[in-house]
Amino acid sequence: MGAKFGDIDINQILDNEFRIGVLEKVLDTITLKNQNLIGVTQVEIEEIRLTVANGLKQKYPNSGIEYKKLQ
Repeated sequence: MGAKFGDIDINQILDNEFRIGVLEKVLDTITLKNQNLIGVTQVEIEEIRLTVANGLKQKYPNSGIEYKKLQ
């Protein structure tokens, strides 16, 4: 088992960084290739962030994860 940051294994953090980077590049490419693509609203983005934060809280209940809405 590798080193941990709280309850989260460091290898998982690196894997997540990689996946996020790939996802960002895929979304950028899709956006560039589809100029008429309808994006998401700020309200939808906040709902997605809250859903993801709640999922992380369930996955890592002892981590103290708390989502605070950006101002």
